[in-house]
Amino acid sequence: MAQNPGTPYRRRFLGAVAVLIAAGLLAGCGILGNHTPQAGSTNQPTKPGVLKVLNQTPRPLTVSRHGQDVAIHMYAEETKVAIAPGVFFPAWTFDGTVPGPVINLRQGDHVTLTLTNMDPRMPHAIDLHAALVPPNDAFTPILPGQSKTIHFTADIPGVFLYHCEFSPMPLHIAQGMYGAVVVTPKGEAPPLYTLVQSEFYRPDNLQSVLDSSPRYVVFNGVANQYAVNPLHVPVGNPFTIAVVNAGPNDFSAFHVVGSILRDVQASGDPKNNLYNVQTDMIAPGDAALIELEFDQSGQYSFVSHAMNQFGKGAHGIFDATHSSSGQ
Repeated sequence: MAQNPGTPYRRRFLGAVAVLIAAGLLAGCGILGNHTPQAGSTNQPTKPGVLKVLNQTPRPLTVSRHGQDVAIHMYAEETKVAIAPGVFFPAWTFDGTVPGPVINLRQGDHVTLTLTNMDPRMPHAIDLHAALVPPNDAFTPILPGQSKTIHFTADIPGVFLYHCEFSPMPLHIAQGMYGAVVVTPKGEAPPLYTLVQSEFYRPDNLQSVLDSSPRYVVFNGVANQYAVNPLHVPVGNPFTIAVVNAGPNDFSAFHVVGSILRDVQASGDPKNNLYNVQTDMIAPGDAALIELEFDQSGQYSFVSHAMNQFGKGAHGIFDATHSSSGQ
C-alpha cells in the first residue's frame, strides 16, 4: 500500500518543533500523519504508534462590538464534520465548522482578532483577505496552545476569503480551514445568504490536493444540502447573496437556473459591477456579491455550471416565496 504523503511532513514537523522551540524560533511544514481514515469511514486506526483522529469539542467564535470597535476570538481545532449523508471528514477547522463562521463587519470597523490554536498537533495561522496588513507580521504561525492577535481596519467593502496560512497551505485549506468575511458598505444591508464553495479531497493527502481531484464540491461544507433543504427567498423583491470560492484549486461557475444575475459585484465591491450575467466565474480565493430577483414563485436551482462540480455536490435550490429569512 502506498504511504500517505502526510507521514514525512509529520516527521519533519515534529523534528522542527523540537529544534525550534529550543531555539525560540518557529518554522516547519507540519501536517497530520497517515492516521486519518478515508472520507466516510467510521473506523479508527489502532496500530501501535499511529495517532487516532481527533474529535475536539468545538469552541464557537465570539464577537463583541462597541461602536466600530470589534473584538473577535476564534479557535483552531480538529473535529469530524459531515460532508454528505453518512460521510464524515476528519477536518481541521476554525471554530469546529467547515467552512468557518462568517465574519460580518461594517466598512470602517476597527478589528481586533485573536486566534487561539487548540490543535495539539501542529501550528495554524489565519490569512484574512480583508485585512491590509504585512503578512510576515500578522499571518505568522501559532504554536499549539498559543494565541495571536491581529489588528486591522475594514476599509474596503466587499466579500473576502479567510483561510489558514500555515504550510503546506493547500492541505490546510483542503482540510477545512477557510471561511468568509463580509464587509458591508455604510448604509447597506448585509447579504441574505453567504455561500462558500469548496472542495473535499482524500483526507490528509497533499498529493490528492495538488492533483486537483476532489471527491466533493460543495456549498457551505455539505454536498447538495440546499437541494434537500432549499433556501427561502422573496418573490418580487431584489436580494443579495455573497458567493465565496475557497477552492483550493477549481474555479466556480456560479449560475441560477431560470434567472439572470442582475448585478454582480466582483469581490463584493460596489465599484465592480457587471449586469445581467448568466454565469459568473469566481477564481479560487475570490468572491462576488450577487443581486437576484425572482418575479414568479417557484424553485430555482443554483449550481456551479462546471458539470463535474455540479455532479459532485455543487447544487442547491432557492425556494421563492412571499416570505424569507436569512441564515
